[in-house]
Amino acid sequence: MSLLERLRSLFSDSASPSSRADAGGASAQQPGTPGSAESTPPVVTRFLQKGEVVVKEGDPGTSMFVVLEGRVAVAREAQGREPVIVEQLGAGEFFGELALLTGAPRTASVVALEDAVVLELSHTGDRAAWADYGVEGDKVEQAARERFMAEAARINPLLASLSPELQKQLGHAFVPVTVPAGETLLTRGKQGDALYLLLRGQCEVFHTHDDGTQTAYPRLEEGALFGEISLLRSRLATATVRTLTPCTLLKLEREVFEKTIMTQPNLRGALVRLGLQRLKQTVQVMAEPSRPPDDNDA
Repeated sequence: MSLLERLRSLFSDSASPSSRADAGGASAQQPGTPGSAESTPPVVTRFLQKGEVVVKEGDPGTSMFVVLEGRVAVAREAQGREPVIVEQLGAGEFFGELALLTGAPRTASVVALEDAVVLELSHTGDRAAWADYGVEGDKVEQAARERFMAEAARINPLLASLSPELQKQLGHAFVPVTVPAGETLLTRGKQGDALYLLLRGQCEVFHTHDDGTQTAYPRLEEGALFGEISLLRSRLATATVRTLTPCTLLKLEREVFEKTIMTQPNLRGALVRLGLQRLKQTVQVMAEPSRPPDDNDA
């Protein structure tokens, strides 16, 4: 079976996690996988066959992996299109760190391109245990933050325009967070506490009129920045933002925002322009007749 065929079957597979494991993924009985946390050692060496699924996008994740030998492909599900391979990893590289650091579901699937050997680092272990295997936890976290920022720059033109030095600085300042569907991140009329960058998922944005009816803005997709108006202009949030799906975000707290963004004229200016565009949109929304929310607003 070709890699593309394997990816197709992977993303179209509607079986339960346990049955997927029986079909060639990581076994539920294997140490280091969810479901056996009490008996999970901190580090497990896994031997993979070509085409074997290491992790599946959307599944729970409580461990990360370091490639010792061979190569693996990282693939993301593309809505309405073929699965897309976003990168290939070889010896010394790692994946799955977001799940380990934040408890987020897997944001991509990983398939062995050839016979490979990986170390699986469990959340039940500590960094001292990892060090026995040559894995330095501080360096892993630093590299993970750099990867988050690289992904952010890939999907957000404003961040992509920044110098490598400033991207690195922001990579250390942003904190990765995961949020379930239905959680409110900003509330109209209340002070915002952070700048957000949406890495995975969708958020709805709406204005609530005085009579309780709502008018929806365009949804926020991956790569969207929001929360800048309240931080830059000391204003209350002009709209409510709520997660439509489970979301992974990078969050920059107000205090850190003031120390980083406010000292960078070019970045501050770009955010001011973004905020002005949104304020104009808010004025237009407020001028429109209010209407009850429909299914597309919820």
